[in-house]
Amino acid sequence: MKGNLRRILPKGIVSLLFLWFFVVGGCDVEFGSGNNSGGGGGGGGSDVETVQGTIVNVIPDLDIEGITAQLTVDSGTPETDVTDAGGFFKIEGPVAGSPQLQFFDQDMNSLGTIGVSVYPTAEVELGNISLENGNVNPLNETEVTFNGDITSNNCTGNSGFFEVEAQNDQEKVTVIVQISESTDLIINGNDAVCEDFLLGRNVQVQGVIPSVNTVDADSVEID
Repeated sequence: MKGNLRRILPKGIVSLLFLWFFVVGGCDVEFGSGNNSGGGGGGGGSDVETVQGTIVNVIPDLDIEGITAQLTVDSGTPETDVTDAGGFFKIEGPVAGSPQLQFFDQDMNSLGTIGVSVYPTAEVELGNISLENGNVNPLNETEVTFNGDITSNNCTGNSGFFEVEAQNDQEKVTVIVQISESTDLIINGNDAVCEDFLLGRNVQVQGVIPSVNTVDADSVEID
């Protein structure tokens, strides 16, 4: 039957008939290669960020347990947590941007507010915090871990900086990642130098935030 069909009908019509048999029979037909294994950047990252810290002191005197930490981005829905017996809190949610972190006592009286830089995909460690007469006083440098794509490499050996673009559905920001002799540069578990970090590669950055959109890197790593 198939041989007769090919002799009677043009080749294009036969191909269409076979395609029709696959569709009617319930078979999935995929067009294209179906596998894009090329390189490139990491694309959008996680839509959940983390901000954590520890209340170590409250003036006037107040128990460090039971304090509400509330993080709000613009006019969005607040994300909250309540401190444990050690004063520790951890807030998780879609909070990338420049949210306000506000603290409340158990009667929801404000104990102070501070702005926080939260890059897309970031885990932010505020360290120890003192709440004093309505003021929020961080006692440590803010530590951060985040992922992003290298968009500029202005670094030689172990000195200079990368520009790293972190993004997800909430936010996109370019961070200046400063490299020094103390920065660990790692690719696939091995020591590397700045020149090994190509544009478009996705990196994990760990370090401290000395100013807005700037990180002094402790490590920059490509898995």
